[in-house]
Amino acid sequence: MIIGKAVLMTARRAFQGALVLLGLVIVGTAGIDLALGPFAVPGDHRINASLDNNYRFFAGVWLALGLVLLSAVRRAPHATGAVRVVCAATFAGGLARLLSLAAAGASEPLYLAFIGIELVVPAALVLWQNRLIARDPAPAPA
Repeated sequence: MIIGKAVLMTARRAFQGALVLLGLVIVGTAGIDLALGPFAVPGDHRINASLDNNYRFFAGVWLALGLVLLSAVRRAPHATGAVRVVCAATFAGGLARLLSLAAAGASEPLYLAFIGIELVVPAALVLWQNRLIARDPAPAPA
């Protein structure tokens, strides 16, 4: 039983580490996007004030999602609401990129890679979280 608890604790810590890593990546990329605006994007820079405004708005939303994910780390894996909202929003963003691909054509290769990441990682994270909760349904002490 002690070995089982140790394995469960290791799995929980790995999940928490993944949340920290993803949260920091999100906060970091959002910070760059807020600071540089659309100039953070490689390629053509024909930008007007409306595009800059909209881009920075979504960078602010991305920043908030990263902060929500980081705030869930201590309660993970039982912080289901926070993790699932961030995963759902990221997955929706991946679907929006697919829509853009269909409507406007291919963008920079980096953004094509983001489509795969934004569709696969959130689903994998929720599945991982579900497995951990099934193995230990009691929430961790606060």
